[in-house]
Amino acid sequence: MSYRRCALLLIPPATASLIAIAFLFPRHASVTSDDVEIVGENKFSVLVRYNGHTGNLYKSFDDDFSEPSFRKWFGEGRWTTIDTLSPASPSLQAYVDLRRSIFAGQSDFLDNRIEAVDGHAKFIAVAPSKDMVTSKSLLEHNQLWFVKGDDLWYRGRYCFNEGVPFTIADFQERGRHNSPGPRITLWEQEYLGYELKSGWKPRLRQRKMKVPRERWFTLTVHLILDDVEGNVRIWQDDQLVLDESVATLPASNSILNALEVGITATDTACEVLVDDVAISHSPLAELSMETSQP
Repeated sequence: MSYRRCALLLIPPATASLIAIAFLFPRHASVTSDDVEIVGENKFSVLVRYNGHTGNLYKSFDDDFSEPSFRKWFGEGRWTTIDTLSPASPSLQAYVDLRRSIFAGQSDFLDNRIEAVDGHAKFIAVAPSKDMVTSKSLLEHNQLWFVKGDDLWYRGRYCFNEGVPFTIADFQERGRHNSPGPRITLWEQEYLGYELKSGWKPRLRQRKMKVPRERWFTLTVHLILDDVEGNVRIWQDDQLVLDESVATLPASNSILNALEVGITATDTACEVLVDDVAISHSPLAELSMETSQP
């Protein structure tokens, strides 16, 4: 049986037969919240059963990238995989093979790279070739649980050293074809915005505040998840730049179980630093957020 591309580096606990839900979604199936049974739940995770298997999906996750080795960022409840789609590995099979070789210690990155640098995550991507849609260099956590009615809070610190990608944080539904979901965009390579990657692609743009270059800023996102009447709020540092009602789920029974961070899509060469990433159902601590737009 073939599985979705996100199911690669998952490490089940040694003491139980727990399999992350991303590992269970067949490539051609549409797995929704209607298909998944909740077996147990606490403030940290949801224990779910699907297709005869049981696994933990997490309500929150954070990483300050303090480990000096890139390979130590992965494991149960942590990052699960990477994506370095690039001219040197332009197809699904090519970058999956490269990914396996990297984690087996048999190969280094080619053109697009992910590195641990001074306590940060460093993402490098070259421009896509003319026959490619995009180029990527990203980390993915695909053992999360966010469904209709939930609040999704996200925070990350970013520094654009070279170039500006089109998207820098994606919240995806791995159980549905093409992994739809909301994502944070950079319109005109200058302004934070929003897009729901789905059939009709609702978009939100703003021109209140440009993102800085070669300087750190904090991105904070609050989504109220709904397929019709959701809400999007985006802060740049402590300034609220977007607050709009819009769809935030592809469908009423969607499960957003994957977070992608880094250069999640670009058509230009980029170098981006990321630090202090966090995602949660609850408001994230240590934030001083304005309630009105600048």
